Amino acid sequence: MDEKKILKKIIGIIFKDVSRESESNDLSVLLRVLSLSEIGWLLLMALLMAYQNYAFVCLSCVFSIGVLVAVLMLTYEDRTVVGMYVYIVINHLLVAVGSIETAWKEHFAPMILVCVMLFFFNARVRMKTKVYFSIAEMVFSYSFLFAEMLLPAHSQLDKVTSTILIGLNIANQITAISLEAYAYSLKYTRNEEKIMQYNKKLEDMVSTDALTGLWNRRAMNEHLSLLENGFRKHQKSFHVGIMDIDFFKKVNDTYGHGMGDYVLKSLSALLIKAMEGKGSVARWGGEEFLLTFEGMRFEEAVKTMDEIREMVAEQEFALKDTKLRLTITGGLEDYAMADSVDAVITKADERLYIGKTGGRNRIVSTDEKSGQ
Repeated sequence: MDEKKILKKIIGIIFKDVSRESESNDLSVLLRVLSLSEIGWLLLMALLMAYQNYAFVCLSCVFSIGVLVAVLMLTYEDRTVVGMYVYIVINHLLVAVGSIETAWKEHFAPMILVCVMLFFFNARVRMKTKVYFSIAEMVFSYSFLFAEMLLPAHSQLDKVTSTILIGLNIANQITAISLEAYAYSLKYTRNEEKIMQYNKKLEDMVSTDALTGLWNRRAMNEHLSLLENGFRKHQKSFHVGIMDIDFFKKVNDTYGHGMGDYVLKSLSALLIKAMEGKGSVARWGGEEFLLTFEGMRFEEAVKTMDEIREMVAEQEFALKDTKLRLTITGGLEDYAMADSVDAVITKADERLYIGKTGGRNRIVSTDEKSGQ
């Protein structure tokens, strides 16, 4: 097994999910990483204290390592909250022992901040309890301040050992706080992403036609307003077309609404593909579709609509044992020839009507008399 596979396996063990829904996987992973980091720090400190003949501190480190291993086991047995409290208690004992045994000056106390941040990370603890915990930690820290003033130091480390120990403590505390800050950041980012996804889902629900997946009338009206502003400010031309399925009521009456829905969905997929890079399409109502052609000449828009008409006429709509062919009729108008979005839609709709009364299966893009 190569190094990458071993590393991947270790990461998988650390990030293993909890099995109970009542447990927090985020808290479990954070507690595991903090415990592993602290075990490394305690091993180094135990070696340093053993070298300096500080037997009690050395034994305290070894005992604490055993407790942190138990904390790790608790996180895998779906008892993360218990593990968190054990982690907090053992660190308070380490702060007390380390501070008293090494003349108060060796930078143990900031581990209290690590415990406070960990306690606040647990989302299942009420905020009121967290506030009480912070007050208790403040009292605990002040007690060390008074103890330093009133009690004599148990022993005094030499300058080199003191410097090494302070360096180890600072490295451990900054690492722990950084890990907690990273966990908070991930949690915040995930929550933000969930909110964004939820907002997008809501936006899609109010702007998308449930059956076809196309924009609905509301979304297309907003898009048309943007196109209108673009034309007025930057002379960006666009054209509006309306298409309608010929004799669609007959499809529903003859074959049922299931076939009608299938036709609408199939035609919508065809329109999406045909309009890619050319404009937008929406279900305007019933079997009627509204298309916008953007960044092209009017003649190109006419050609595109006619190509769509031909594709629809050539396509066979087959559902189970039912097979049928359909045609569409459309009307098209250039926005530049109208004075508003409503006017261009009305004009396109009038041309659609001309196409319907003039034989269907055609695209009307110029003024003609009804019935021709």
